[in-house]
Amino acid sequence: MGTYTGPLQHCAVYSGGSSDLVCDLLGVKGKDILYVGDHIFGDILKSKKRQGWRTFLVVPELARELQVWTEKSELFEELRRLDLLLAELYQDLDSSSSERPDISSIKHQIQKVTREMDLCYGKMGSLFRCGSRQTLFASQLMRYADLYAASFINFLYYPFSYLFRAAPALMPHESTVEHGRLDAAEAGTAPGLGRPGRQVGDEGAEPAPRGSRGHRANPVLLQASNGKEDEDEA
Repeated sequence: MGTYTGPLQHCAVYSGGSSDLVCDLLGVKGKDILYVGDHIFGDILKSKKRQGWRTFLVVPELARELQVWTEKSELFEELRRLDLLLAELYQDLDSSSSERPDISSIKHQIQKVTREMDLCYGKMGSLFRCGSRQTLFASQLMRYADLYAASFINFLYYPFSYLFRAAPALMPHESTVEHGRLDAAEAGTAPGLGRPGRQVGDEGAEPAPRGSRGHRANPVLLQASNGKEDEDEA
């Protein structure tokens, strides 16, 4: 078939080639391209490492994941409560403590809740989590995918000038500090939210301004927290 070297034709379909050839033909490089794919390794990881492209991972299972996350919220809250209860048992202990707290009952409850959560997703469990822990797939998605959603059609819900930013995430050492929470409570709002009682992206709420630094809470299209600050518009 050979290698096409002529100018690109409007509405024409091209096959074969390589990522290097695509960049040369389009006259672009790196983050100028948003690559959409449904394979974390073949599509997302390779294009991110080789070309530095922006990446959008299509995860059809996400629709079911969001449904379970919404309908079974009491299970996630129970698991969170058990994790906090487990942490409290060790809170006042240090290297000089000789006692060893009995955590067998709490561990059994955590296993029971985790098992019940897994069954909600089907025989294979969740694609993204096992109890309160992320799966390997989820960690790879967060590292290499800039955006992810159940379908690329979800782009229709956003203007072309929309700025996607991941929600703020605390590191483990930062989550131990309580500063800022009191100020947010007194102001009647919380970090990451819009006006009190109205979350950005909810039905009837004001959309985030174009080019704003805020994040949108609409779940149809999500930005992974891959450790990079990106100030460019989508």
